[in-house]
Parts: sequence; structure tokens; C-alpha cells
Amino acid sequence: MHNIIQSMFVVLSGDNTLRYTTIQIMIKSKNMTICYIFNVSSLSVLLLTMSNYKRIYLDGYSYFITMVTQGRNPILIDNIALLRDSFKRSKQRYHYHIDAIVILPDHIHMILTPKYPQEYSKIITHIKRSFVYGLDTSLKEKAKLHLSTSGYQRKLSGIWQKRFYEHTIRDEKDWLEKMHYIQHNAVKHTYVDTWEAWEYSSFTKKP
Repeated sequence: MHNIIQSMFVVLSGDNTLRYTTIQIMIKSKNMTICYIFNVSSLSVLLLTMSNYKRIYLDGYSYFITMVTQGRNPILIDNIALLRDSFKRSKQRYHYHIDAIVILPDHIHMILTPKYPQEYSKIITHIKRSFVYGLDTSLKEKAKLHLSTSGYQRKLSGIWQKRFYEHTIRDEKDWLEKMHYIQHNAVKHTYVDTWEAWEYSSFTKKP
């Protein structure tokens, strides 16, 4: 039996005019979700078909991104030079701007604005792979020991969580809220008492 879900959300076009987009999702089975996204006015929206997940790509928008290490393994600060190089390498291949970023031992939050919206998933994948490639062999081998059988068969690295979280920033209020969240994230996780004390943040210096 097919389940049909309909929802409506409000988004802003490039000139801040309100637009309405209706999404109809038809679930054919437990393993496949087909998402029909109807284009409205000047908004360019892609039709996506993915297994158990969907991403929406919108021209001219910024994205709040969260990347997390597998098992919350606190390896990012210990390998900060490699992580910086991974971002540098991704920028040599893709065109994007980072409005704000904070790096914690086991996760990253950032606001990313890609020149081409359909590339932001590729940007994250490139950063992840570059980081994994440069890690010490012993660390990579240790990470693989904690993989499930299916994860090992799919040749996952065991360094990053397979997926990443993204949120399309809808308006200025949304953007300011995410900026504030990034700015104070190290305080939230009790690494420091004030945001100014956390050096791996774009609000204090380049992370």
C-alpha cells in the first residue's frame, strides 16, 4: 500500500518575495522514497530520488552543515593541520565560501555558500576523503575495527559518519541564528567558558 504525504513550506526568492512550494512524497517501499519538488517562480529546484533520504538544492542559498566523526571520535583538533589542508584542497576543485565555521574535536559546524548548489554534497565528500587519505595508517586501521560487517563490506573508512546534516538557510533571521549557534558551540559543549577563548573558530581566527 502506498503512503502519500503532502506538505507546504515557505521560502524566499532572490528578491525576498515570498514563494510557496508544495512537496508531495510517495513512499513506494521501505527502501525507497521518491520526492517530487515542484518549481515555483525564480526558484530552481531539483527533482531528487534517493534511498531513505533527500537533499534539496536551491540556487543562491547558503547551507548550515554539520560533519561528525564516527563514534564521536575526538580526532579533528589533533589533526587540525590535515583538516585545514583538506579544506584547502577542496577549494582548489570547487567554488564556495564559508561564512562561519567552528571545529570541535569530534564535529564541525559551518555555513557554506556554494557557487553551484548541486555541488555542496561533493564538497563535503571531498573534504572527508582528503582528511581520511592523510591520516596515519594506524589510526585508519583502528577505526575500521569498529565498523559493522556491512560497513566493512561497503569499504567505509570508519573515520566519519556516513552522512552529514544540512539545513537550507531560508532568510536573514535563520542565518543569524545559525551564526550565533556556531559562535557559541564550543561553550555549549563546555570546552571553554567564553566563545572568544576557542581558537578553532572563524569568530576568533581562521580555524
